[in-house]
Parts: sequence; structure tokens; C-alpha cells
Amino acid sequence: MIIFVKIFNLMKVRYFIKKTKNDYSNIYLRFFDSQRIDQTAKTGLVVKFDDFSNVKQQVKPKATAKQRDFINNNLNNLKSFVIEKYNIDFNTNNVNGKWLKSSINKYFNRTDKPNTAKIYFIDWVSLFISNADKRIYKGKQIGKRTVQGYQTTLNKLTAFEKHTKRKLKFQDITLKFYNDFVSYCKTVENLNNNSTGMFIKNIKLFCKNIELENLPISNHYKHSEFVTLTNTSKDVYLNDSEINKIFEYDFSNSIRLSNARDLFIIGLRTGLRVSDFMKLKDINIKKGFVEVETTKTAKTVIIPLHKQVQSIYNKNNCLPYPISQQKFNLYIKEICKMVGINELTTGAIINKETKRKQTGTFEKYKLVSSHTCRRSFASNLYGKLPNKLIMDITGHSTETQFLKYIKITKQENAETLKEYWTKEDTKAKKQTILRKVN
Repeated sequence: MIIFVKIFNLMKVRYFIKKTKNDYSNIYLRFFDSQRIDQTAKTGLVVKFDDFSNVKQQVKPKATAKQRDFINNNLNNLKSFVIEKYNIDFNTNNVNGKWLKSSINKYFNRTDKPNTAKIYFIDWVSLFISNADKRIYKGKQIGKRTVQGYQTTLNKLTAFEKHTKRKLKFQDITLKFYNDFVSYCKTVENLNNNSTGMFIKNIKLFCKNIELENLPISNHYKHSEFVTLTNTSKDVYLNDSEINKIFEYDFSNSIRLSNARDLFIIGLRTGLRVSDFMKLKDINIKKGFVEVETTKTAKTVIIPLHKQVQSIYNKNNCLPYPISQQKFNLYIKEICKMVGINELTTGAIINKETKRKQTGTFEKYKLVSSHTCRRSFASNLYGKLPNKLIMDITGHSTETQFLKYIKITKQENAETLKEYWTKEDTKAKKQTILRKVN
């Protein structure tokens, strides 16, 4: 008698995760069918270790709904996809050692070559920068200087990876990374808080955009301790008396300094950035006003011609010729020194040996730069005109940004208050005398 024995193939799909040092763990898929195949591969999905049940093979209810539903739905659909694909591929002899990995990639529309920009932080940042010229922020194209800032941040992150001998994944951007990176910037790169703060600001921006792509970025970047560092600015400003001394000084024996002085006065009396007042042309002078579209913000600003700017324009019936910002910064220091703006002042200068800023007490002319123009304009008008009016001219978007430019000292504020009280006292005395006379 012949006995027929039916052998059932034990085709199974199982999901599981492994405990790792990171907060997140990869979800693995194991597919096996009797003695014919037994392969394991990463699904490409990650989850917090405590949020996944190896028994139920799915994300636990305690996880966020968005994360839970996305992963569980994909796990269910992937299981059906792999089984259906195996039925076809096994019977057409298309199952090999990399079959499962290839099948998973096909389900997610991935290429067999891994997309490292979906895994590694710096690779994502590199891709982000390469596409920055296509990005729109508040309805406008990202500016070149902003992209340069992104690239500088990428360079510093790359140097940090080289220093730590570790390639950063999304899950690695934690508070520990923050502390290590800030320490690296300060102790290895010798950077100040403002420079380091710019990098942190961009890193937080990168993290926000990575999260929008539903990639597994650590949420530590939102923590209150993941803070953008800043230094109290040591920049100086010139008061009206000092500006008048510069305007009235005779530089007729030097075309170079005379032209630079005229440019300096235009910057001091318009509040424009150096990139804007250097490009002014006769066409920007209209019926007693300067009208120009700013380079940084693409905003049109209209500024009344100060009598000193009008005098400069009338002198040659044209504006002074532009020079490079580097030459401008050198020449205006020379100008301020000749005029006698040399009182000892707290500030910061570039150390020629270290190429880094160092703070201290220096003769004031050494602290003057192109930034002095804009800060002087805002500081000299502060308290005399409404802040909103000054901001409309300087182009500041928020009062917080504007107030950073105000460089009036506590002593100067005290002198202003003293002058106000003196005027009020004089006014009161006059009124008393008038009452007695009447």
C-alpha cells in the first residue's frame, strides 16, 4: 500500500527589532519558507525601541498616531507584497541571496543603491544646499548670503565629523551632539558664541526640514537647551558731532580719502548697508530722496536726502565712485584717525595672527567698519523718532532686530535724561516768572 504524505510549506513573515545604543531601532523583516529560503533584511523603517512589540510585530498604541499608523500600515502591506512577489519569483527562478532586500526596496520604490541623504545628516544637508536656489522663503528666493551660511555650517559639521571620527545619522542630532559640537567650536576652532550660534541656528533649520520629510530626526533640537548662542555686540557708533567732524575735514589733498569720506557720510546719513550705498547711482536720487531696492531683502526704501549727502552730490553733480568693502574699511579707519576719533573704547578687532576677533579696549578709530554706518544712523535717531519710522528706512523686519543696532551707552542715556530734566526745570521756572509778572 502506498501512503501519500502532504508536506505544507511553512511560509512566514516576521518583524522584529534589536536593542541599540541609539534612541531608535531598525525594524527587520525575516522571510522563510521551509528549507527553500530564509532571509532577513532591514525594512528601512525605524521606531523607538520601547514603542515596538516584537510579539505583535507592530508599533504599540502609545506611539504618536501619525508614526504608528504610517509604520503599521506599511508593515501590513509589505507583508502581502513580499508573499505575492515570492510566489511569482520562486516559480520563475528569480529568487537569489539578495531577493528579500530587493523586494523591500521595490515596495518602497527605492533603488538598490541606498539613498544616503535619507540616512546621514550631512548627506541630507549637502542635498539641501544643492537645491537651495530652488527654495522659496516667505515668497522670495533664498539669498546667496543665506546659502553661503548653509555651506559654512556644512563645512564645520564635516570638520566635526572628521574630528570625532563618526558619521552623523539623523538620530544622532541630540543634546549630546549639541554639547559636543559647541565644545568643539569653542575649544578646537576657537570660535566665539556668535559664530557658533549661526551654525546652531542653521542646524535647527535643517532638523525642522528633515522632520517635515518624515525622516527620523531626533526631537532634541526642539529642547530649550538646544539654544542658539550669542554674544553681546561690541560694535561702535559715531555720534552727530563725530560725523560732522568727518564731513568738515579737508581731504582735498587725497582723492582716495576724499572719495572714501563721501561714501562714509552717505552710509552714515542713509542707514543703508554697504552693499547698497556702494551701488547707488544718479538715478536713485529723486526730488530730494534716495530710493533704492536693497540687496539683502529686495525691499524698496525711500530716504530723504540729508543736507550733507546733498552737498556731496552737488559738489561734482554726481555720486562718489564705489570701492571694495575691504578698501572702504581700511580707508575709513585712516579717516577717523586723522580726524581725531581716538578715545579709548571697548570693542572687538580681528587679531592678525589668529584671524579671530579679540575683545578689549582700543582707540575708537580701530573699531570703525562699514557696519558703523547703519548702527550710527539708527542710534542717532533712536528716541527722536518713532522706532517704526526708523525701521521703515533701515528695512528691519522686527523691533528686536532693530534694537540690536542701537549702541547708545548707559552714560549717554543718563545724559539725555539729565538734559530732559534740565529743560523741564527751565520751562517750569519760566512759567513761574510769567505767573508772577501777570
